[in-house]
Amino acid sequence: MKPLSSLLAIGSAISLSACVGLTQMQDTAAKFDQGVHEVTVAELNLFNQVQSAECSRNFYTQGFNFVTARTDANTHALIPASLDLRASKCVHTELTDTELDIREKLLQSITLYADAIQTLANGTSYVELSEEAHERASALKQLCEEQKFNSMVATNTTNVNAAVITITSMIIDHSNYKHVKEAALTMQQPLAIIVEALKAENFADAKSLESKTDSLLNELKTGLSAARDKNGVASFLDIVWVRVTLQSIVIAPPDVSQMNEALDAILKANNALARSLNGGAIPEISELIARAQQVSRLFNASR
Repeated sequence: MKPLSSLLAIGSAISLSACVGLTQMQDTAAKFDQGVHEVTVAELNLFNQVQSAECSRNFYTQGFNFVTARTDANTHALIPASLDLRASKCVHTELTDTELDIREKLLQSITLYADAIQTLANGTSYVELSEEAHERASALKQLCEEQKFNSMVATNTTNVNAAVITITSMIIDHSNYKHVKEAALTMQQPLAIIVEALKAENFADAKSLESKTDSLLNELKTGLSAARDKNGVASFLDIVWVRVTLQSIVIAPPDVSQMNEALDAILKANNALARSLNGGAIPEISELIARAQQVSRLFNASR
């Protein structure tokens, strides 16, 4: 992995090489939009990996219970143990499908906001945002007005609902925001609430997966001991396989920290836009691009 300093240099070069015909603010807003989209795609892939890790862990636990099934003391027959080999039968309980839907909508609010900032920088009306974007923003606003974002365990959902309402209102009705600087300044606090909510959920997911892996580790060690007793040196290959298996059911805390740093970079870049003169937010935009590239490599590749 390249160090962040190298990535910042790359990101800076990208940001400084403004497209022909674009003002500095237009180019800066375009890079902001690009970075936000890249980070949110990686975040969504992290959510999918959390669900996949839970399914893998549950399957392996079920498999261990199957192969260690005991016999009935009276009938001497094996006590039935469930083993469903179909991946489609996985039921998500760590990150439920309802919770995933809410997080996806939070990410939508951030990307729609970034799109709106770019539109404003281009000097065009918000009505020139796509009809789909308007519909999505309106739907998000309605959900939050009905306090529907109520499944986020680690977060004050009232604040999250209010933050999304503020941001989607800005997207739907641009009349109070004539310049990027003004819009970014007003949206900094609600954007921070959404980012902090996502960061809290990321850490909660990683902690939960890590703690529940301990019981599976004991089962894996039991299986390795039996393989060693039966196969001797050949059981070393089983150890290698177990190592690979663990990587599929644990989201490493350092990886989650980098994801959260990428989310923080969105806030820093937006705050720079709120303080910038004529689009001069190059260092923060460069950091956002660099962080986005890091998390893309971590979470966008198949595990």
